[in-house]
Amino acid sequence: MPWDGDKATDLRERIISFVDEMKKGSTQGSCDVAIQTINLLIRIISQVKITNAKELIRHVKAEGKYIQSGDQSENIIGNMVRRVLKIIREEYRELVSVSEVTDDFKNLSLTDEDEDYTQPTPTLKASVMEAINELKTEIEGCVENIAALAPNYIHHNDVILTIGRSRTVEAFLKMASQKKIKFQVYVSEAAPFYQGHVMAKMLAEANINTTLITECQIGTIMPRVNKVIIGTHSFMANGGLKAVTGSNILALMAKEHNKHVIVCSSLYKLSPLFHSTPKHASFNKFASPSEILDFEDTELFSKVEVVAPIFDYVPPDLVSMVVCNNGAQSVTYVYRLVKDFYHPDDQEL
Repeated sequence: MPWDGDKATDLRERIISFVDEMKKGSTQGSCDVAIQTINLLIRIISQVKITNAKELIRHVKAEGKYIQSGDQSENIIGNMVRRVLKIIREEYRELVSVSEVTDDFKNLSLTDEDEDYTQPTPTLKASVMEAINELKTEIEGCVENIAALAPNYIHHNDVILTIGRSRTVEAFLKMASQKKIKFQVYVSEAAPFYQGHVMAKMLAEANINTTLITECQIGTIMPRVNKVIIGTHSFMANGGLKAVTGSNILALMAKEHNKHVIVCSSLYKLSPLFHSTPKHASFNKFASPSEILDFEDTELFSKVEVVAPIFDYVPPDLVSMVVCNNGAQSVTYVYRLVKDFYHPDDQEL
């Protein structure tokens, strides 16, 4: 590998440590994964020796593929690698345009097909690093930016239903409460992992009128609900969601009762992949059967196959809108966001 100096060993150890953490599932959340991935990519780019953008793209892809190998189902890692690859392409194109293209007509006609990314650009790394740091700052402020939009979507006397625990939804609801908006929240416990218990506790401590319910009560509660507000692990290129188990039935019930489903999600969770393509075979991940059955039931283990998926797929037709850090987006507009954030050549790492 074209590493720079004695820092190679430390960087390699950091990458291996991160991959091991992903394999063990010991990360703290999507934002944590995104920031750690960005930090690794910053170190990789700063230390690599390259002569042009093509070499940098090839190297980042290779390292990104290895980092992704820690957990193939973790979309956030692939998203960050692809965002950085798009940044490299954009910065290269801007540098080439400024340095060589002086005629306005030629500048307008320059396309990706005209570029092979082999032209030497001495300041490329510096420009890329600056742009990546801006991306990192954007990610760090995503939750606050989404929460600031809460008064636009939560009104007095609203009855809101959510499921599990999403830190983004939690901040969203707390911000509405801080704006003196009085509303009620039902939190589905999201069995068998019961993160809804934590969510209900956090909201209650913020003096929000909160009631914890089980999944079997969703149908009973839904007629009383004004809107459903949920978080998501990521949302796919077609607008579908990769969300906590139970989200699909929740969204189906909401559609049956003509209730809006509002998704709070940062844009770094947007994936250029689809739910059912071969390139994204590792959509889901599964928990230990011990999450569902106790060890006292060991006799039963030999007679049944226990499957405990962590995520549900929620089709785009069940989602009303996505509230992102740059404002609300229609699900039908997601394809445009994918085009803005990712390059077609980077879909497969």
